[in-house]
Amino acid sequence: MSDKLHFLLIHGSWHGGWIWNDLRIKLIEKGFDVSCPTLTGLGERKHLISKKITIDTFIHDVENHITFHDLENIVLVGHSFAGSIISGIADRMKSKIKLLIYFDSLILFDGETPFDTLPKQIVRDRINLSKLYDDGISIPAPSPDKFGIFDIKQSKYLKSKLTPMPLSSFKSKLTLKNKIGNNLPLCYLKCNNPEYKILEYHRKRVEELGWSVYDLNAGHDAMLSNPHETINLFYKILSNELIKDI
Repeated sequence: MSDKLHFLLIHGSWHGGWIWNDLRIKLIEKGFDVSCPTLTGLGERKHLISKKITIDTFIHDVENHITFHDLENIVLVGHSFAGSIISGIADRMKSKIKLLIYFDSLILFDGETPFDTLPKQIVRDRINLSKLYDDGISIPAPSPDKFGIFDIKQSKYLKSKLTPMPLSSFKSKLTLKNKIGNNLPLCYLKCNNPEYKILEYHRKRVEELGWSVYDLNAGHDAMLSNPHETINLFYKILSNELIKDI
């Protein structure tokens, strides 16, 4: 097997593998292997949306991607909701992973649901919106500005690609047998211009856990709004975090 690092980029709520397109191209140009799977019920797989989709569904998506593509030496990146997913993968497939990057993401502990950690008013609003939208199957996507996208062209692109998120995934529990991260090298990438306020609780958790934090001068969807700075920060993270592990 090759020792080349493989960036496995996992998207968050309402998005798909497409959100990483610019970053994927830049990483490949730098000599890395890269893959960006789309989770069940989202993006080009939106026809699979249902009330049965859970965090575990998404974890199985990524497990199968790793297994069937024979991936190793993985830099596993989880954006937003996908912080919960990469924690699940680290718990089950530790030997395949070199580094975890929590990209402006949720930080869940064993037995928690995403809704357990979000502001109560946000939870109520999303449930009510879902009932009105399609009888509780999914939550329609917020406007691009909520993800820190203000450029007109980028906003139009994002709006055309976002798809509803399964409501059931926000109500489902993350199950971990080991502590979060499973003793792998890890860090948190925080987007701070503007900050995604919904993640305030999760950022406090990161501080309490004592993880390394890297600030990125961009909004929540930094891979779209500022791929150049994002990839530069990835390089810094690789240099700092993987050297620690050698």
